[in-house]
Amino acid sequence: MITPFAASFILVLTKAFQQLNVMHKLYIPAFFTSFIIACGEIGVIVSGIQYGWAAVPYIGLGGGIGVILAMYSHDKVFKK
Repeated sequence: MITPFAASFILVLTKAFQQLNVMHKLYIPAFFTSFIIACGEIGVIVSGIQYGWAAVPYIGLGGGIGVILAMYSHDKVFKK
C-alpha cells in the first residue's frame, strides 16, 4: 500500500509540474502528466481513509518536498 507521504509527494509534484507545463504551453507533457496526477489523487484519498488524521503530517511533508522538487526539476528538464 502506498504511504501518505509518497502519495502526497507524487500528487503535489505532478500538480506543480503540470502548472508549469500549462504556463509554458507544453501540450504533450501536460497531457501525460494528468495520468500521474490521477494516481497521486487516488493514493492520497486511500491514505486518508486508511490512516485518518494521523496522515496529515506525512501528507503535508510529502507535498512540501514535492512542490520544491517540481519547481527545481522543471527548469532542468525543459532547459531554455
